[in-house]
Amino acid sequence: MVRLIRTSLLALLVVACTFVFNGGADAQEKIKVGIIGQFSGPFATAGEEYRQGIECFVALHGTRVGGREVELIFRDVGGSNPATAKRLAEELIVKDKVSIIGGFFLSPESFAAASVLTETKTPGVIFNGATPSIVKQSPYFVRVGDTMTQVAAPQAEFALKNGKKRFYIAVADYAPGIATEEAAKKVILEKGGEIVGTDRIPLNTVDFAPYAERIANAKPDAVVAFLVTGAPAVSALKALAARGILGSDKVLVVGQAETDDPDLHLFDDSVLGFYSSHHYASGLKNSENAKFKEIFQKKFGANTPIGLFVPPAYDGLRVIYKMIESQQGKPFDGTAAINAVRGFSFDSPRGPAKIEADTRDITMNVYIRKVEKVNGQKANVVVDTFPARKGSEP
Repeated sequence: MVRLIRTSLLALLVVACTFVFNGGADAQEKIKVGIIGQFSGPFATAGEEYRQGIECFVALHGTRVGGREVELIFRDVGGSNPATAKRLAEELIVKDKVSIIGGFFLSPESFAAASVLTETKTPGVIFNGATPSIVKQSPYFVRVGDTMTQVAAPQAEFALKNGKKRFYIAVADYAPGIATEEAAKKVILEKGGEIVGTDRIPLNTVDFAPYAERIANAKPDAVVAFLVTGAPAVSALKALAARGILGSDKVLVVGQAETDDPDLHLFDDSVLGFYSSHHYASGLKNSENAKFKEIFQKKFGANTPIGLFVPPAYDGLRVIYKMIESQQGKPFDGTAAINAVRGFSFDSPRGPAKIEADTRDITMNVYIRKVEKVNGQKANVVVDTFPARKGSEP
């Protein structure tokens, strides 16, 4: 009986959405776009950065595309709540009659919503959610954020490129950290490096001195790290500096988003010399980044740093607009909208980017940044570029 009820509810959802797309969304009707994000709770900073990216894109490109007005409807997940993300997707499609959903933050949110998007043929544009397999969960997913492997492999490649051979891998003990470890191991071993130690650090760790001691005793010449941002990253990097690892001429330490621009003020000068692998740096010299930074500073202040999740949200709306533009003069069709962005190349503040036709993942540059003093202030300075890295690479 329970299975029958659930099947009936799903059938009603499909019927309702068939009406929305085939009967309600004519060629002149306003297009509604749902944005599911973390706008309150422990991850609210990410939601605020989503809003910043979206507002910058709208400020530059307006609210009208493909002959239609675009209305954005924001919905808050409010923490680690995959079931809530699924419910919000259902409500946005059935009650609010959105044609596209963008956003998502934690990978389980996208996994939970995948079946809803598939059943209703609703495109979903993932701003963040770095588990490589997400996009495979629905043919209606497109990802504009990075994947763990896309960013992690260049960490090891950069160290190898600079003559380092003996690696220690230290990662936070949850899915993104484990994915970083696996990607780094693959690169190191395939290219002739040696792994002299690994640590998976519990998320509740406060004292990082024992881990720094183990790393020092292993005598690596490179450390690949993935640490929880904020206070944990500050404590961990201070511990490495205290043991003479970070800042040493002999040991190269490369992480990911630990020194994201909004967090740089948390660190003292012992962080100087830390490297990070990232898909964006505010100092990138390209015309799209110049436009993006100008409007960002006008809206949010010249001294407001650009966080990790702002550029993907900006590009996410770009992909959504491309979908809508492709439907000009026609009733909105989710399948056709997804097909319209397969192979879509565009200039991003992050550099040249492309949605791969086969995988629906983004190909983009990955940058190695070094924390240096610029005009007396700490900054992430690009020192190397790994071009056209595919999000679908294992």
